[in-house]
Amino acid sequence: MTIGVLGGGISGLSLAYFLQDHVEVEVLEAAPEPGGLLSSATVNGYTFDLHGGHILFSRDREVLELEKRLLRPNLVECRRNTKIWYRDRRVKYPFENGLGELPPGDRLACLQGVVEAHLRQAQGGPPPRNFHEWLLHTFGEGICRRYLWPYNEKIWKHPLDGMSTHWAGARLPLPPLEDILKSAMGIPTEGYTHQLNFYYPRRGGFQALARAVARRLRARVTTGFRIRSIRPRGGGWDVSDGRETRHYTRIASTLPIPTLLQALGDIPPGVRRAARGLRHNSLYAVLLGVDKPGLDDISWCYFPGPELFHKISFMNNYSPTMAPRGKSAVMAEITTPPGSPLWGKPDSWVARRVIEDLHGKWFHRRDVELAMVHRTPHAYVVYDLQSQRNIQTVLGYIHRRSIATTGRFAEWEYINSDMCIRRAWELAKRMARGRGLTGQ
Repeated sequence: MTIGVLGGGISGLSLAYFLQDHVEVEVLEAAPEPGGLLSSATVNGYTFDLHGGHILFSRDREVLELEKRLLRPNLVECRRNTKIWYRDRRVKYPFENGLGELPPGDRLACLQGVVEAHLRQAQGGPPPRNFHEWLLHTFGEGICRRYLWPYNEKIWKHPLDGMSTHWAGARLPLPPLEDILKSAMGIPTEGYTHQLNFYYPRRGGFQALARAVARRLRARVTTGFRIRSIRPRGGGWDVSDGRETRHYTRIASTLPIPTLLQALGDIPPGVRRAARGLRHNSLYAVLLGVDKPGLDDISWCYFPGPELFHKISFMNNYSPTMAPRGKSAVMAEITTPPGSPLWGKPDSWVARRVIEDLHGKWFHRRDVELAMVHRTPHAYVVYDLQSQRNIQTVLGYIHRRSIATTGRFAEWEYINSDMCIRRAWELAKRMARGRGLTGQ
């Protein structure tokens, strides 16, 4: 048996890594080097993650220990120091753990909203119908108006009352009421503690994790193979890039669902309609080399305000090797729906806007000696109110054709790299046992 793994991001590499002791495996990757959304690049001594900021953390201790083992000794341990840029002041992240840094009026409104939300939850009542209501129900009006509503509208570029709630609890857990009361009184508390201490590769950017997995593969990894067609033949599959064709007994896809369906060709109308209904955002990563040392000691900063970007990261604070000595590497992230007017803007316009928005905050425009823009067509899954039904329809069809799926856009699920590894691990176990192929 030979299994073809379509896509050489962290999901595809991990699946091959976990399968290689059981079956013959080949990974097909379109890019010159595997890595996918974990890809990094070094230019003029500056290293950047091309598809947005990544850090190594997980609630899954087994996966986290595996990642650390794969990367050692190329590993740095960091303590999160993250802020929210709120009305020209830096507020501790998560926002509800930084209430003591707000002006008194804002602090009172946020605290009152949290207490009211807890009382409503205790009284029961109908569950929130959408993400907008879920935020209000969970955090209260004060925090929502000042941070959560504007920030989430900015990152998702989709009406919050048109988004589902099924994913929110895992992403935005509410801290104990005692911690919020303490934070409002100026007593330090920490939220999202599973992320408080994180790891990052010392050299090579986050792609070092993908490279670490690839180095341990005995499986064949074929790069520069952009899949054009996938056709059943003889109980297996022919996969072609238009120049050559590979045949596999089984295939496992980590490709974005639209890419896979396009390669499969003849898709039933109902499945095609459901696939067209899947929502996602693209991403601009604006990569800045700044001729100035020690811009700040924070890790990253969120922006719910009028700035074009929603987040900036100070890459030197992940690892000192991310910029030449005496300089700083800064990355700004901007989401946009594919095909939007913003996505149509030239890279030079986007970079100029970001530099203007940052001018006077940590550096001046004259300090920027390198400015690059990298576009990621598939970056964030957007859960609208029809997403679960559409995903079920599309994946049901793919799995009925005995094609396995794993990965963020192969499963159309907002999961981080640690969960991508876990899903690949579990799928490999099922495939090695000859059981079901689905990523469910």
